[in-house]
Amino acid sequence: MENKSFYLFAGVNGVGKTTLFNAINGDMKKSVRINSDEIVREIGKWDSETDQVKAAKIAVGLRNECMEKGNSFNEETTLTGKTILKLIDKVREKNYKLHLFYVGVGSPDISKERIKKRVADGGHHIPDEVVDKRYKESLKNFEKILKKFDNVVVYDNSVRFRTLLQIIDKKVIKIADDLPEWMENTINNNYKVLEVEDFAFVRKETFKNFREI
Repeated sequence: MENKSFYLFAGVNGVGKTTLFNAINGDMKKSVRINSDEIVREIGKWDSETDQVKAAKIAVGLRNECMEKGNSFNEETTLTGKTILKLIDKVREKNYKLHLFYVGVGSPDISKERIKKRVADGGHHIPDEVVDKRYKESLKNFEKILKKFDNVVVYDNSVRFRTLLQIIDKKVIKIADDLPEWMENTINNNYKVLEVEDFAFVRKETFKNFREI
């Protein structure tokens, strides 16, 4: 397949990765969807370790098939652990174009509250201590992998979704008037930020396949 792409939706649990995926239009929607959470719901139950392992194996199989055939695909990740970091490197070696959509929130407590609501609606539980650990590790890994992607769009969903910035060709285009603390240090440590006043121009030129929620 020409112009094969890898789309990664990243952020700690409860930030709204699936919500963002469902809201975005464009070529990404034509790519193969690989989501272990969704596979578990299709084949079994969340509280079954056997079903979780089975879903993970199915996801790995789909991923390998996509890379063997050169098909575009998309995944969600908390961006924690070594597996996802290895996958990013492997996809780059396969000459994919890499797109990152990172969603952050102001504190892990925001994620915890959303997870509680999800559990009340029948969703799966994530222990608070796991959320705390993943929150820090996710941001740390985000900074590590930033420059490995061809296109990066960063959102804050502390209250509602808002686009913070986009990185194209190693240049940062700042969309929001202000950046939250969790994002500002990361960007300032890695890039020179370009201030853009003409938001309509930015949307036309850099958001051809994406839209804000």
